Amino acid sequence: MRFVYVILCLGLFLPALQMAPPAHADILGHPSVSSGDSFDHLPQWQETLQQYQIERYTHQTRKSQNWAAFIDSLRDDSPIRQLLKVNLWFNGFPYKQDNWVYSANDHWASPAEFLENGGDCEDFSIIKYLTLRRLGFPANSMKIAIVYDIYSGTDHAFLVVEHGDEEYVLDNRENMTVASHYTERYKPYYAFNEEQIWAYEKPVIAKTIRKDMEETVLPGNR
Repeated sequence: MRFVYVILCLGLFLPALQMAPPAHADILGHPSVSSGDSFDHLPQWQETLQQYQIERYTHQTRKSQNWAAFIDSLRDDSPIRQLLKVNLWFNGFPYKQDNWVYSANDHWASPAEFLENGGDCEDFSIIKYLTLRRLGFPANSMKIAIVYDIYSGTDHAFLVVEHGDEEYVLDNRENMTVASHYTERYKPYYAFNEEQIWAYEKPVIAKTIRKDMEETVLPGNR
């Protein structure tokens, strides 16, 4: 999973950005600057959204039908139960690095690709985001966050959803939890949804040993 290109682009763009309006507890408690809707800096996100719209109406398979049936099964649940079930359902899909499936360092999977192959952390985040959009969650209540994990020394991605007065993290590594519990472990690079991009102060890349582990980097923990 490579985020360097996007991070550098956002870094060059930072002088032109405006401070983002404060939220209840902006992701992981870090200040951010907002690029508005300048999605030229995230072409993969634009391509994924466009592919999703094409697939939704032209690519009907048994797996896409199962996805639609799963969404329909949640419509009468409370928002919190929807979040819990979406995180749990997709976390049952296999984790696969891009180079295993696509022979590429970084590939953002469309929903059809993820349903067929599984994916890596940003792929889990994207399909959870799109699922919740179909359940009626507004775009401005969600962010896909690209972060640095100081415990494992790896880049990572997960979905943050604001509901009520709390932000919840939907992560392929964990059960759903509140964002404030992640403050020490994850340092954000940038976040985005269909409406906006947020850039954060670049985290310090430090080799940090997890308390209960001997390794400086946890192999494969992304």
